[in-house]
Parts: sequence; structure tokens; C-alpha cells
Amino acid sequence: MKIKKSDLKVRKSNVFVNGRYRFGLHEQKILLQIISRVSSDEKDFSQYFISWADLKTISNGFLDTSKKIDQACEKLKNKTIKIVSEKGVEDNFGFLSGWTTRAGQGVNFRIDPGMRCMLLNLLEDGNFTLYRLECAMALSSSYTIRFYELLKSEQWKSQPVLLHLEKIKWSLDISNNDKTYTNFSNFRVHILEKAKRDFKKYTDITFTYKTIKEGKRVTALEVSINENKTYQRTVQGETVKKSLEGVKTGQIIVIGGKEYQVMDGGIQYKDGAIPTGSLNKLIWEGKAKIKGEI
Repeated sequence: MKIKKSDLKVRKSNVFVNGRYRFGLHEQKILLQIISRVSSDEKDFSQYFISWADLKTISNGFLDTSKKIDQACEKLKNKTIKIVSEKGVEDNFGFLSGWTTRAGQGVNFRIDPGMRCMLLNLLEDGNFTLYRLECAMALSSSYTIRFYELLKSEQWKSQPVLLHLEKIKWSLDISNNDKTYTNFSNFRVHILEKAKRDFKKYTDITFTYKTIKEGKRVTALEVSINENKTYQRTVQGETVKKSLEGVKTGQIIVIGGKEYQVMDGGIQYKDGAIPTGSLNKLIWEGKAKIKGEI
């Protein structure tokens, strides 16, 4: 079954989301286009085709020749994704292993095998972030796209969440020696406030924040992430039509490879509970499944 472009989703492990990398805007959007083609049930990578028309659209017409596309792919291939394990061990990955350009038609992309742990079998692990591709495609800055991913990975938690400024900058690949963002006022104007405006206009979330200081220096942000109701009513209007009839008491729900039985109103999950309405949403998004319907 062919998936509508408006239904394409990006699914990335949280280790990937919280890693350190920064691509140019075109390379970032190509990367997300490729990831959105990776199926949730794939056991290994295949080749992923992005049409010539899509490449032109995401670059506002700039990527209109084989030479320009190859140059963008070369930049994407040569960038490094740095991740840090729970034990503090740093590891480095490349995203692309290669590509085949077909002039006038599109490009077949090959993902580096080292990315398996960050893109495959994520439903079994459960530690991943999922969002609509079209939200990221509408954003006009690579920093804003990355900040959107970071907030989406925190959206499920009790709000507000505490985000350390140093960690945000690390994930956005902003060096401590970057004179532009050493001053917090610049970071606020060019990244935080721009993200607030763009998220409200183009994406499914909005956010507010308070600064946390040590002395006079801002060290962290207390961020409240909320659903963008305007976006829900327009872009995601189909969600209601597509939603399930509703999970039923006694059914077994699988989340992150573990099974939970539905009681009256929802399930007991970790230190809290997930109500029935939220369960239906998780199932629709592919983050949970009803046992027997997998």
C-alpha cells in the first residue's frame, strides 16, 4: 500500500535524537526524507528512493541538477553523528554509505549499516521518538528542526521538563567557542524565539520556557511542551477518522516489547498510568500495539 506523503513519519531512537550533529538545511531534510521511508518492521536496510520532484520541493527549487544533488549528498555522507552511551562512551557514525543519482527521476539512497541500532527494530526497544515528516519539512532552519526533535522526545514526560542549556547546545552542535551563541540573548532570539514562532505556525507542538540561572548565567530551561491545537484541527484532522474503536478491558497492550493488561480506563505503566484515550493515540502512532493484531 502506498503511503500518502502527508502520512510519512520519522522514527528515530532517542539516542540518535539526543546525539550531536548538525547538517545544512538541505542535507537535514534529505536525511529525514530517507528516514521516513524506513518501515517500522524492516530487519535490514534496503535502498530508499527520493524523487527528483521531492528533492526540488524540499530545497525550494535549489536542488535541480544532478551536480547540486550530488554535492548535497556528499556533504551529508561526510558529516558525523556523535552519540554518548549511558556509560559515557562516545561513538561516531556516518549516515549514508552511498547513493545512485538518476537524472530527472530521483536518487536511490543507501544508509550506512552502522545506523541499524538507531533506526531499526525500534518498536521492540520502545526508546524512540516519532513525529510527522511534514512538520520538520516546514521548518526553515536546521537548528529549529533539531530543537523540534529534542522537544518531541520530551513531550511524553510530565511537564514542565528541565533541559540543561549545555546539553541543548551539544545536541545542536554549537561549540562553546561559538561567539554568536555565547551570549544567551542571541540564543534566545535566534533559536528559542524563532522556534516558538515556527512551531506554532507549522508543527503539532508549542512550548513556553523559563530560564534557570546560577548567579547571572543561564544554565537550564524549564520547558512546557503542549499540543498545538490549531495544527491538530487542520493537518491532523484525519486522526479522528483513523482512530481505533477503542482498546477494551482485558486486552494486552505491547509497549517497548513488554505486555500490559488493560484495566478499566487504561493501564498501569512504570510509575504512573496511561488512560485509554492516550493508549489509542500511541497505537495509532505505532508506539504501542494490541497483542494479536501485531
